Amino acid sequence: MLSIFRARRIRVVLVLWLAVLPHLGGTRLYAVEDFVLDGVYEAAIDLPRIYFLLTRRPTEPPLRHKGRFELNYAFLDTGASGIVVSRETVELMGLRVHSKAKYVDVGIGGEEYFDVTEPLYIGLTGYESKDPYNPRLYSVIGPGRFQVKKSRALLLLEPLDVVGMPVMAGQIVILNSAATNSLEYFAADIKSPSDPGIPRVDFNIALRFEKFFHSRNPKNIPPLPSMAFNPVIDKITIHNNGKSSRGNWLLDTGATISLISVAQAARLGLTDRNGKPLVRPDFSLPLGGIGKMINVPGFEVDALVLPTLSRFDLVFTNARLGVHDIRYFDEDKGKFAVLDGVFASNFLCASAKMEGLFPVDISETVFDKVVIDMRKGLLGFVVSDNYNRP
Repeated sequence: MLSIFRARRIRVVLVLWLAVLPHLGGTRLYAVEDFVLDGVYEAAIDLPRIYFLLTRRPTEPPLRHKGRFELNYAFLDTGASGIVVSRETVELMGLRVHSKAKYVDVGIGGEEYFDVTEPLYIGLTGYESKDPYNPRLYSVIGPGRFQVKKSRALLLLEPLDVVGMPVMAGQIVILNSAATNSLEYFAADIKSPSDPGIPRVDFNIALRFEKFFHSRNPKNIPPLPSMAFNPVIDKITIHNNGKSSRGNWLLDTGATISLISVAQAARLGLTDRNGKPLVRPDFSLPLGGIGKMINVPGFEVDALVLPTLSRFDLVFTNARLGVHDIRYFDEDKGKFAVLDGVFASNFLCASAKMEGLFPVDISETVFDKVVIDMRKGLLGFVVSDNYNRP
């Protein structure tokens, strides 16, 4: 694949001295001490993957495909409040689905209705495990109930299983970002906080956890699937053409492109309040997830600024963002709300510039690892030693 696409190393500037800073419309985009990255594209090369098994009791062997144990992988998704198994997985493993239970979830394409499984245990091991065929290497948690897709995958598309926040709560998530630079899989692992193999990070961004699932939806029929809160990054600021907008964004490793709401785009002069572009979009991508498939317009903005817990910000210049409203029901306020934005995997791993459905250029990431501490609420980055520091 590297022979097809022109691999381009992302340009990195770690500004540690007084320098001439870019100004736009009188607004300083970043400070002298900030960690500045330029060249991230709109689409993640891959999404984090992890191996899983299922069992009805923690002491029993894993459920098998037609009498034998086979590898099963899922996408590790911090944007998912629950665990979603495909209709194909249910059939292959002989999972029992509750005859009356129903759960309504909301995602990028709107509402989707799910069936609910019997109580199950789930075991996990890293996607780079040395012996993933050994069930004893899987960490088993549970029991819990999972969401089940009502329909099969479309023709020529692979069935998808997604493991979300219930398996990550209180644990440490490690993502091998560097692997995607050579177009290998975006390997994920989950470790306990005491594990000595957790890498030391160069800097952290604070996370808080918010409830996005609607457990009291009158359309739900119990028993409901297991759910957990999702991580949010507060006070992310976008600068573009002399205008700025600040919001709190969902950290969503299961999203391919990063998104901002229509309200944020309007404040930046990119769209009107109805989402109609006021300037020509720089790209457009079809996206699917929970709900139907949609087409999302995208824009390149001057800078995307994330506050770190060190004395600098993480700044992505020329950041490429889609525009779409993702609605959820805020049970505390009793009304629907819209996410300010979604911080997706394109900022965590190698990324691709897209023309339609086809990548035309690839930008490598400078991060070796991304470490998400779900216990302390930290998004940590391990910076590669292979790039040239100024």
